[in-house]
Amino acid sequence: MAASSGGTMFLKAIDASGIIKDGEYVSSLFEEAIKEVGESNVVQIITDNASNYKSAGSMIESRYLHIFWTPCVVHSLNLALKSICDPTERSPQYDQCKWISDLVGDVQNIRNFIVNHGMALSIFNNYSHLSLLRVAETRFASSIVMTKRLKEVRSALEKMIMDSEWRVYREGNNEGKAQEVKQCIVNDNWWDNLDYFLKFTEPIVDMLRKADTDTPVLHLIYDMWDTMIENVKKVVFEHEQKDIISGSSEFFDAIHQVLESRWNKSNTSLHCMAHSLVPKYYHEAWLQMGNHGILRIAPHEDNEVSLNRSKCFKKLFQNPSELRKVYAEFGSFSTGSDYFNEPHVIDARFHEEPISWWANHGASTPLLQSLAFKLLMQPASSSCCERNWSTYSFIQNIKRNKLTPSRADDLVFVHYNLRLLSRNKNNYKEGETKYWDLGADGVNLEENAAVQLDGLSLDDLELESYFVT
Repeated sequence: MAASSGGTMFLKAIDASGIIKDGEYVSSLFEEAIKEVGESNVVQIITDNASNYKSAGSMIESRYLHIFWTPCVVHSLNLALKSICDPTERSPQYDQCKWISDLVGDVQNIRNFIVNHGMALSIFNNYSHLSLLRVAETRFASSIVMTKRLKEVRSALEKMIMDSEWRVYREGNNEGKAQEVKQCIVNDNWWDNLDYFLKFTEPIVDMLRKADTDTPVLHLIYDMWDTMIENVKKVVFEHEQKDIISGSSEFFDAIHQVLESRWNKSNTSLHCMAHSLVPKYYHEAWLQMGNHGILRIAPHEDNEVSLNRSKCFKKLFQNPSELRKVYAEFGSFSTGSDYFNEPHVIDARFHEEPISWWANHGASTPLLQSLAFKLLMQPASSSCCERNWSTYSFIQNIKRNKLTPSRADDLVFVHYNLRLLSRNKNNYKEGETKYWDLGADGVNLEENAAVQLDGLSLDDLELESYFVT
């Protein structure tokens, strides 16, 4: 998959059957794609955090000095959520997060008991117009999606266990499981914990939702991580009724350690470079918007950002004279010198979109302007690749498996790219056929569409009402 300012495009698929997909092999595939697209047109390669991809990314960076390997931020967030929702016994956050693991287990047990017992499902459907979702474990934030749905149908669940027909579960082999389900549903403390879980994970899911797109968000990721952690801290400290400045929380410390660890593993110099090119982050109004009266730090005053930005400059500008010039241009831009000190230019920093601002006001710094055009149009996740698997399953599956890899490749190329073109038309979001392809690749006509939400992105779930209730 290739992503640009015009959207994502399916390039080709590789039949890797019977091949060991180690770093060397994966890097050879990347190199082949780079040569096909043109190495001057490639800014970064985004993959998940698997060791073979990391190894391949390092090889590509050593061969092409101007190309970066970037871990998928959505995959990093999902791994953080997994560490919080399902901590291992040896993990440092286990003691503080075990209650979350127990809660998620209860949610899964309630959902499984209802959908696997015809009588319980029939009673539930009498009181709810919403279906219980079947969410694949591989889906981002799957535990939270399922927990949120359970909260939405709380009233129906309470009516279900009070229904006269529920008495059938007072005896027989299912009595113990039914009693466990009932104890959770009637327990107000259990629902309070569920509400708290959804509330403190909401900032994480919000960031995941914003990053889980093909749109340019690379330049926003650095600030989004900081803001997300601050919002999580605010929820936790309010729940524990502690002062957010002088107080301390063992639970937040455990959560913060998980999030910080994942950020350190996924943060790259490209994130910092893109962050440094957003004009808004130097405007006084943005700097004053810090939490609890604490001023935000401009990118050129942040030591971590400055060190990584310097690495990026040295990697992108091998010519010493160009390197000196781009440093001078950045100094002028970041401090608001010369033309950048004009009142209308300063005002536009806060209100105008970054790419538009650079087009209108960046002519005096041509090297920095050219770099901004590249980096401010970059995505931060490999979500487009993940979604393309649903396209493949639509074309070739266990019942339609006679297609050769090359034929399947051609069909996916046509199908996916036609969808991309259609989404750029005005009638895609208007009229009777709006969002016509929403979830289309994930629907199996032989199954109940109400539980086939495995392949949807978090954004698609917001539009769930268009095709399922």
